[in-house]
Amino acid sequence: MARLLLLAVVWSLIPSSFAFAQSREQKVLADRKKVEAEGFWIYNDFERGLAEAKKTGKPLLVVLRCIPCEECVKLDDELIDQDPRVKPLLQKYVCLRIVSTNGLDLSLFQYDSDQSFAMFMLNADRTIYGRFGTRSHRTEWEHD
Repeated sequence: MARLLLLAVVWSLIPSSFAFAQSREQKVLADRKKVEAEGFWIYNDFERGLAEAKKTGKPLLVVLRCIPCEECVKLDDELIDQDPRVKPLLQKYVCLRIVSTNGLDLSLFQYDSDQSFAMFMLNADRTIYGRFGTRSHRTEWEHD
């Protein structure tokens, strides 16, 4: 009887977990549409970012990140896209968000791939003059 009750409880939870996963997936996929519609960030197109940097004379700010989870979307919405201190700084760059690093030139973008967020500042000639979010200075990561 206890097994039957346990099975019934587990079975009743399955549809809600699928609904949650779909809801989360929809939220994540909506991020790309939102970013592209706003037009401030170039989404997943390094060559387009380089061309824009050459055209405008601005340096590139390349953000390598995972497809944002719900918490990272909040970070974008509440800080990166809205903060009155951050936005003017971002406007000095051609801002490029790369969420798929397949085919990325790893001789240029050397970063610690176990990170879900890394930023590079570079010129249109591909000269990197700053990076943030890598672990190159830390060898102890077990307790992160």
